Amino acid sequence: MFVRLLESFLSNVTTTLYKGGFIIINIDIKEIIIRLLIALTIGGLTGLEREKSNQFAGFRTHILVAVGSCITSITSISLFTEYSMYCNTDPARLPAQVLSGIGFLGAGAILKTSNGIRGLTTAAGIWATACIGIAVGYGQYTLSISAWLFVMITLYMLRGIDKFLFRQEQAIFNITIKNIEEVAILFNIFKKSKISIKTMDIELEGEKCWKVSFFVIYDRRIILEELIKELNKSKNIISVDYFQ
Repeated sequence: MFVRLLESFLSNVTTTLYKGGFIIINIDIKEIIIRLLIALTIGGLTGLEREKSNQFAGFRTHILVAVGSCITSITSISLFTEYSMYCNTDPARLPAQVLSGIGFLGAGAILKTSNGIRGLTTAAGIWATACIGIAVGYGQYTLSISAWLFVMITLYMLRGIDKFLFRQEQAIFNITIKNIEEVAILFNIFKKSKISIKTMDIELEGEKCWKVSFFVIYDRRIILEELIKELNKSKNIISVDYFQ
């Protein structure tokens, strides 16, 4: 009911039927701004969840995807309105290209490492955000807001269910050390913290530094911040980064 009231309140679109059966759709500037603001809000709120999850495509990326998709739909409607009486036009052509092209951006969010693949949820979220942005641009408020709610339920609530069912978490640690002998100490620290190391990669970084990457599995009740503090106590450790 709320969405329907919102849709009727926001609707500032007029249609005119011309001779020959051509329907001209007129969207005023207020309606355009409203659609862009809705797309910005939807993209921003979706991106915030990805930002909190330490994903590469976060707040600003999702805003740009949603707003850009919305602009494409509005532009498509404008072109259809302007040229439909003179030639065959398809108002769905531009948005279709967005859905095809968004795959390149989604592929950039996917990170393949020796430990597996990360970023599939983010890539799917970018694609879903583009779809919702297109719907907003066409003025489909009921559809777009309902779809966005389902997306947020998937990202927030279903993740909680997943964590409840599966107690183990995964993380990748990137640790820069001064000498290779420090690796044995790192193993002892992880073992002491009851964190299981599945794979390890060592790369020479610069002339005197080594970058050690650990793929670990741990109980979700373990607080990683305490492990970070323990690692930083060593003078031979230059930096510690991790992502889940």
